[in-house]
Amino acid sequence: MCHKKGFSLLSFLLYLVLFTMITFFSCHIIVSLIIPSLASMRTCQSIISLHIASDLFVRDMHAMRELPFYWKLITPQELVWHVDDHDIGWCFSHHRLERKEGIYNKEWKSKTTSVIVSGIEQATFTVEKAGNEIVGIEMRLTPTVAIKKPIICYVTVKSEEKV
Repeated sequence: MCHKKGFSLLSFLLYLVLFTMITFFSCHIIVSLIIPSLASMRTCQSIISLHIASDLFVRDMHAMRELPFYWKLITPQELVWHVDDHDIGWCFSHHRLERKEGIYNKEWKSKTTSVIVSGIEQATFTVEKAGNEIVGIEMRLTPTVAIKKPIICYVTVKSEEKV
């Protein structure tokens, strides 16, 4: 009788189980490392977008100070002021912060809306007054995805209040 070299069915099953276990352990390690890194990346992007939004708000406030302006609307959720021949507003609605530019007369008649940041839990504007003058505005943004600690920016403004 002639014996052929090869694998028996039992050794084949043993190799199959061994390689399957190695594959499952490799996939488990990859998934356990990737999912937390994706969550931390999403948190980081959310915080960065809130800081960018606060920078844009500060830029708008500094540009406003250089021209004659007056306030049209001041609420905890919305700010509107008049500069030159148009109005500029910042508004929190539907979990996003929007910047509007156009004509405002108790409501927006014609406007261009830009979404500054979305995915925020809460945005509030707090006005600080000294007598009859507005001396500063604080914007507080609370993200939904990231840590619930709000991002706060404060801008000094001096103007007569004409709301």
